[in-house]
Amino acid sequence: MDKLDALRVFCAVVETGGFSRAAEKLGISTSSVTAQVNGLEAHFHVKLMNRTTRSMSLTGEGRECYEQAQRLLAGMQELQANLQQSTQEPRGTLRVNMPGLVSRLHVAPALPQFLARYPGITVQASASDRMVDMVDEGYDVLLRLGDVGDPRLVARPLLQTRFVCCASPAFVAKHGTPTVPEELAGFDCLHFILPRAGRLRGWQFADGAVFTPPSRVSFDHVDSLVEACKAGAGIGQFLSLSVEDELRNGTLVPLLADYLVAGPTLTALYQQRHQRAAKVQAFIDFLGEVFA
Repeated sequence: MDKLDALRVFCAVVETGGFSRAAEKLGISTSSVTAQVNGLEAHFHVKLMNRTTRSMSLTGEGRECYEQAQRLLAGMQELQANLQQSTQEPRGTLRVNMPGLVSRLHVAPALPQFLARYPGITVQASASDRMVDMVDEGYDVLLRLGDVGDPRLVARPLLQTRFVCCASPAFVAKHGTPTVPEELAGFDCLHFILPRAGRLRGWQFADGAVFTPPSRVSFDHVDSLVEACKAGAGIGQFLSLSVEDELRNGTLVPLLADYLVAGPTLTALYQQRHQRAAKVQAFIDFLGEVFA
């Protein structure tokens, strides 16, 4: 007796409510259905069903067997689909969740190249910083900054960020530059308000110091803070991800380069059961190129 086939037949009996209806659904004889269920009962040494000529009901053991069999069959079906996908052209809908900053500055601009490479994939992306549950909300890939904190997920580091102090060329020309972090107390500084905590984020430096220089301007919105810095409102400390373009084109200049410190790591997360899904693997590999 093939136990998986027998479990599949047993589930069909439960779901259709009868042996003959299960036989019709599966395209086999009623006697074959009866033999499979009887074989399961003999194998497990329990009675799975109370049945008469007019009615059928599950025993306690039958209910447990049905629930476990559903999970087992679903897992086998997903395993087969994933193994097939791993050798096929990537296709299907890919659902991604990532921080707004990462989406706007890095992933969204690169998507046309990804879509051209994989015409069979459709992307549904959500940009948010809130904690999400991959399983409950149906996401295939999460991008996160900082501690992952979930051993159930596969994590692929993409980029090590840094905390960078910078200001506009006009601000530097007018006010000069600090040479050590302690001198920031004599400059106008710009602060980021942590949205969840409602407090200012302390500035971090390579010597291990964390402090909050005095400030007249603070935002809970990174893009606004960057724009204020570019306009000459003061010195800001940002994640390197936030100001790469500005530092490259010269609208911001780096300060205190000898005191740079590592920031949170940008990581791609996905479920172990999706590890070989072609669409997931294609996107993870593409992200590796984007953040190389």
